[in-house]
This record gives sequence, C-alpha cells and structure tokens, in this order.
Amino acid sequence: MTTRNGTAPPHADEDHPGYWDDEYGGRDLTDEELDALVADYERSTSFARPLVAPSEIAHEDGPDPDLDEFLSEAEPDYDWLIPNVVERGDRTIVTGGEGAGKSTLLRQIGVQAASGIHPFTLDPMDPIDVLLVDLENSRRQTKRQMRPLRVAAGDAYPQARLRVIVRTSGLNLTEPTDMVWLGQRIEANAPDLVIIGPIYKMATADPTEEAPARTVIACLDHLRELYGCALLIEAHSPHASNGGARPMRPYGASIWMRWPEFGLHITDTGQLKHWRGDRDERQWPSVLQRGGSWPWTVAPDADQTFAQVVGCVTDHGGPMSYGDIAKALGCSKTWVAKVVKTNQKQWDDLRDRVGGVWP
Repeated sequence: MTTRNGTAPPHADEDHPGYWDDEYGGRDLTDEELDALVADYERSTSFARPLVAPSEIAHEDGPDPDLDEFLSEAEPDYDWLIPNVVERGDRTIVTGGEGAGKSTLLRQIGVQAASGIHPFTLDPMDPIDVLLVDLENSRRQTKRQMRPLRVAAGDAYPQARLRVIVRTSGLNLTEPTDMVWLGQRIEANAPDLVIIGPIYKMATADPTEEAPARTVIACLDHLRELYGCALLIEAHSPHASNGGARPMRPYGASIWMRWPEFGLHITDTGQLKHWRGDRDERQWPSVLQRGGSWPWTVAPDADQTFAQVVGCVTDHGGPMSYGDIAKALGCSKTWVAKVVKTNQKQWDDLRDRVGGVWP
C-alpha cells in the first residue's frame, strides 16, 4: 500500500508490526488522517529517527525520585570545550550590528579552540573539533577572513581540527532536505563545537515569524542532542527605531531570546553585553579590544570596569548587589565579583561612603 504521493505508509512493514491495526483498526484512513500521518513520517525520517506507536514506547515503572533522592545524585563535572566559557551542549547566540566584528570573533574562537588556545586567556587548552558553517559570506570573502586567523595560530593549529563549509545561499531548516544535509555534515565531521549563522539565513520564511523559527530550533536542538555538540550561533541585532538605541537581542522571532542558555552582544567598541540572564556561570570577558596577535583580544579592563562599578553605584545612590551591577553594566556577575575582589579596599571605601545595608 502507498499514499497518494507514492510514499510507503509509516509502519506498514515488518519493522513496525501491528501499528496500522493497533492505531486505526485496519480501516481506511480519511484524507486528513493520511496527510497528518505522512507529514509525521516525513519529519521523523528526515531526522533518521523512526516514528513509533505509543504502544512501542518503553515505559518506566514506579514513581520518579523525590527531592532528596534527586539532590543526592552525584552532580556531573563540567564538560568544558573551552574552559569556563563553553561547555558541551551549550547554546550561545552572539549578536551585533553590521561590521561590529561578531563574525570575526566567532571565527577566531573557532580557530583558537581548534588550535588548543583559549580564546580569552590565550592559555593552552585541549584542542577541540570545530565545524564552521558560514551562511552569509562568499568563499572568497571567507578565505580572506580566515587566512589571518590561520597565520596567527601558526604551528599550534593541528591539521583537520576545524572544518569549513561556505553556503552563501543559506539553509532552510524548515524543510527535510536541508535538515538532513546539516545532520549529515555534523555526523561526517563529528565536531565538538558548531559555529553557524547568521540566524536569518537558516530559513527562507520571514525571520520574525514564530512558527518557522520553532521548527529551526527543533532541528538544531535535535542535532545538538544527537551528536553531543555545542552551538555558537551568529545573529544580527535589530536596527534602532524612533531614534532609540539599537536592541541587543537577535533580529527575528521572540523565541530566539528564550531559547539559548547564553546571549551576548558585541558593540562597535568591543563591549560584550549580556542580553539575557545566563542559565549557568560563564566567564566571558566584558570588554574586548581590536589589534594585537589576534583580531580581538581581552582588554586590560579591570580598572576600567571598576571605575564603571563605582559610577554605577554612585549614580544609584544606595547599596547594590553584584547581580544588579552586572545587569546595569551588561556584564556577568562573576566578572563584577572578580573586579571587586581585585579592588577590595576601594570597594570597602565606596560602601562606607554610600552607607546603607549591603547585600
């Protein structure tokens, strides 16, 4: 038996005995039921994950663990790909305006991580496998941009640790063909870290529409979980409206603000600001500077940041927590704590001057 488009009906074979009879009693399906079933089948096979009947799904007997049992389980160690910055499975989106340097930063992170160089401390680290998927620039442009990074890495770069794909036409991750293509490339290259973007080139639909964005995210999440990689995604930020400041969030549907664990925005001056609350502690720097041995290096900004902390608390006129200061400055709470510790005496003097009860 085949469907109207010539596709074999799902589970009508020896691999899935009984599904047709169990679910539909052996009767003929209505057109609506058939269309829905075929759509489910095509989605499932596009991810190489067979659709199964509810009766075939394994069930766990007994209750789930209570709170004390849950908390007594051993906590897994961090599985760092880039120590204190990117853990296996992380979803991070970096936004910025045109020409702000976000593409260069992400490519640099890829080359450094593949070369065993920590992108921000420049300390040695275990090299990782990286897949860079450029959906915006031409091969010629990408080569010009990657060549100085390869030169900067020098002998530290081990052969075949970073794979580059240029697909200027973009992807349509709402369609099975491109879903399968991306999955095949990830499977073939086995990366620890996938750097891909920008977001608006991942589907052909209107980037502001929620439904196609959800489909793209479902695809990315599936591949991330299936292959155990982290995602570092580039996105443009929206243009300013009504003379206001340019938003830091990704351009497009609002789900892109909710989906990642980490969201950062790089300004034209190299500030890295967080546009969403981090779901875990990471040590991204707060300020980068152009130039040096790499296009982007961490600015020696402890004194600069502490001056910003002082100004922030003084303007506030009262006690502030590290979290409140971090939110006001667009940096991480961890970084504020580190800067304060470096300037402990000045911090204590500031608290005395401001007065009040400090958290």
